[in-house]
Amino acid sequence: MTMRFGTWNVEYAAGVDKNAKRLARLRAESADVWVLTETHDDLHLSESHVPIRTLQRPIGRAGGRWTTIWSRWPVLQQIDVEDPVRTVAALLDSPAGPLAVYGTVLPWHTDPGSGDVPAKNWSEQDRVLPIQIAEWHAIRAEFSDVPLVVAGDLNMNLGGKHYYGTKRGMGALREGLVALELGCATEYDRLPVGALEHSPIDHVVVPAAWLPRTRVVSAWEGNDGTGPRLSDHSGLVIEVDA
Repeated sequence: MTMRFGTWNVEYAAGVDKNAKRLARLRAESADVWVLTETHDDLHLSESHVPIRTLQRPIGRAGGRWTTIWSRWPVLQQIDVEDPVRTVAALLDSPAGPLAVYGTVLPWHTDPGSGDVPAKNWSEQDRVLPIQIAEWHAIRAEFSDVPLVVAGDLNMNLGGKHYYGTKRGMGALREGLVALELGCATEYDRLPVGALEHSPIDHVVVPAAWLPRTRVVSAWEGNDGTGPRLSDHSGLVIEVDA
C-alpha cells in the first residue's frame, strides 16, 4: 500500500483554459492528498477529493485562498489554526490510520505583512516561521500518536544551486524539523536527476521515520516553455510505502 502527497502553487488558479490544464495535471498525478497554494475555488477536485480550505484571501477575487487541502480520504476533523487565512490543518482517515496534514504559505521575501508600514524583506518570514513551528508542536502534542505531514509553499529552497530564502530561515526550519522528528521529502538531492531546472521552494515534510520509504515520484515546471504558463512554481508529488 502506498500514499501519495502533492503540493503546487497554482498562481491564483486564473483562467478557464489554464485551469483545465492544471486540473488535468492534478488528476494525472493521482495524489491522495493535495496541498494547493495561491489557489481558487474554481480549481477543484470535488469529484474525487474533499476540500479543507483557508478563509477567503483579503484581496483578489472571491473564492481565492492561500491554501486548500484536497483529500481523497475522509476528514475526521478540521484542526484549529492560529492564522486561518494563511494556513489550514485537518485530521484525515488514511489507510494507515489517522493522519494530521498542515497546509501553509510561508511569507516571501517582499511580504509586506499587515501593519501600517510594509515589513522589511524577509522579516515576515522570520516572524511567522517560529509561530508555525510552534503550531506543529501543538498539533503533535494534541494528537500524540498521529503522524504529521506539512506541505505547501515554504518560500525557501533546501539544497541545489538555486537560492531563495535566508540562511537563518533555512536554519530555523531545519532545526524545527529535527525537534519534531520530521524531515523534508522534497529536498533538492531527493529529486530525480534533472527533474527541475531550479530547486523547488514548495515542499512536503513527513515524519523522519518515513524518509527511507518515501520518494519523489513526479516534479514538473509550471512554465516549461512548451505551453501556457500554468504557474510560477514547480509542482511535486511524493509516494510513501505505508
